[in-house]
Amino acid sequence: MEVVKSILRILQFLFVLLCTALIGNVIASNISGAESAINFSMFVCALAWLAVLYGIVSHFVSAAAIPIVALALDSAATLFTFIDSIVLSAKLQAVNCSNFGRKASDYIAFGSRDDEKRCREIQASIVFMWFLFAAFAASLFFILREFRRGGGSVRGPNMSQIGV
Repeated sequence: MEVVKSILRILQFLFVLLCTALIGNVIASNISGAESAINFSMFVCALAWLAVLYGIVSHFVSAAAIPIVALALDSAATLFTFIDSIVLSAKLQAVNCSNFGRKASDYIAFGSRDDEKRCREIQASIVFMWFLFAAFAASLFFILREFRRGGGSVRGPNMSQIGV
């Protein structure tokens, strides 16, 4: 089971690295484009970095493993990656990046010197954001399972431990 959790954390690291690079390049090449969804995506990447780095550290250093913190970070990362994936997908729509057709001037793919490149980078970041969501959801499943077993909950003594 530890191998699966290690693989999930490595995949999360890879996906968050790719998402951060793609979204960062979209922001860097921006001239006058629509940025609210892109900026939200960078916020989600920063939050995902916190969750991934804490997960990796707590996986290898057991003294740093606080189950409620891992639960909170993975829950937030799962929720925000899901929201971001939906927002970016809705903003980009199902589009052919080679032919934009009649898109509004505030379309998310407009705003750089090479709009086709920007569109393809946003498409790639959407795909990797969905993969990141799946990895965080799987990781959250394992954390919830450990948490429910009593590894992280604060409980009082059992009835058999109370002396009369």
